[in-house]
Amino acid sequence: MLGKIIGNYQITGELAKGGMGEVYRGRHQNLPREVVVKSILLSSFPPHAQDHLKARFVREAYIQAQLDHQNIVRVYEFFTTPENYYLVMEFIDGMSMRDLINRQGALATASAVPLFKQALSALGYAHNFNYVDETGNRHTGIIHRDIKPANILLGGTGQLKITDFGIVKLAGESSLTKTGFNPGTVEYMSPEQIRGLEVDARSDLYSLGVTFYEALTGRLPFPPSNTGSEYEVLRGHIELPPPPIATVKPNVPEAIAALVMRSLNKDPGARFQSAAEFLDALIACEQNGPTALEPAETKPLQATHSMTEVISYDTRRAPTTTPIPTPRPIQQPLIQQPPIQHPPIRQPIATEVIDPAPINRRMATPPSQQPRRYGLLVAVAFVVLLGIAVIAFVLLKPGGALSSAATTDSTPTPSATPIAATPSPAVTQEAPELIKARVAEAEERYSEAISLYGQYLVARPSDPGINEIKAHKNELQKFFGLFNTGMFEMNKGDYAEAKRNYADALKLRPDSKLAQEGLKKARSQQGRAY
Repeated sequence: MLGKIIGNYQITGELAKGGMGEVYRGRHQNLPREVVVKSILLSSFPPHAQDHLKARFVREAYIQAQLDHQNIVRVYEFFTTPENYYLVMEFIDGMSMRDLINRQGALATASAVPLFKQALSALGYAHNFNYVDETGNRHTGIIHRDIKPANILLGGTGQLKITDFGIVKLAGESSLTKTGFNPGTVEYMSPEQIRGLEVDARSDLYSLGVTFYEALTGRLPFPPSNTGSEYEVLRGHIELPPPPIATVKPNVPEAIAALVMRSLNKDPGARFQSAAEFLDALIACEQNGPTALEPAETKPLQATHSMTEVISYDTRRAPTTTPIPTPRPIQQPLIQQPPIQHPPIRQPIATEVIDPAPINRRMATPPSQQPRRYGLLVAVAFVVLLGIAVIAFVLLKPGGALSSAATTDSTPTPSATPIAATPSPAVTQEAPELIKARVAEAEERYSEAISLYGQYLVARPSDPGINEIKAHKNELQKFFGLFNTGMFEMNKGDYAEAKRNYADALKLRPDSKLAQEGLKKARSQQGRAY
């Protein structure tokens, strides 16, 4: 095929090949345009299926050629020959999200979110698109039916484009159905699509949720078995809840994880009802908690191949929709309050408790009234200090109560205790998240504890001992990841792997009753297996 002329295009390279179709790279003979040429080999289909195949190919190519969105691959034209049908599409010089995940593994949240905002923008446009079919009838809405990482392309500037809106799948893909035509890939199918029910836009959002889950965690919610059987995948999508993202990748922000898990609900009515609703929720997460999108322990997106700035392109909504508000600066903390400077432990705590209300009232007082208030405050302070001096003289004179106690008890006072060992009353009063986190951790409610530690770190970045708390949270996340991986392996029946994960978790927290019980069960089950 290399060098062959098909229509106005010369074939310059082969991109993919299978028993029922081929994909080539081509170049327009008269225009400076690189294209992708897809072919369907009719001879690979039984005679009774060829007429249906031709009609569907023509219809969907006709409709796709009308799509005009910056995040959807353009279809330029299609034409037929006696042996083949050809579809000419836009060439994207980059890589697919499938390639990116295979090369890099799980993406950092701050890298994944802009990409999925672009995908949602494209789906929102397609789901509400008004088009004319080949017979002249007008319709609204195009459902993709095969959203997956392989059909999400990333250009050299980080622009995302979705391809293959329902077009026939090629042979050689493990996702190809027995007929070679029915769109959909079992690992990403919605429950209603698997059951053969009528699907709508919410089915695409489920498939995008599976893709988002894989991008954030590096694994599928329902992966195929080691034997390649699809039974467990199908059963998972229809019957089983997906493993919580926190159990697979604890450093994914809880708010983002909640959105993804909602999109994976078995009931379409409990998911996001439109791509716009999903997109709005994603933007709200950025605005309400921008600093949570870049966990310190995740690796940044690496530029590979021709993909130089994957997250630089941040497509907003389709032109016909309401513009998306600009997110707040990334440096802005979740809780708006001035940094709290704690005094040294040796100073009396009572003198450091400041009520902001008088300060605010003083700032709001007209300048003409402030001198009078200052004079009154000075007078009151003088009276208070005079009273303290009298009391101190009475207590500290020879024979006084404090003087006698000092001669009989030389034990250091609690104020000499380091703050790292025991938080002062000021810290415990100002950091309820920290108190709740320690209680949750002691009760082995690790997911809740990690979330509370994260809230504390964002809300109080200048508190004493913040680096120690951050290191402790990271270690707890590592433990929790090992523990939950052990649980996952137990459910799979891989007791040897579960035992290794539980043992590694106990190296970090030897006192964990949950990990001890898990290790005991794994050993017991492994013994029974033999």
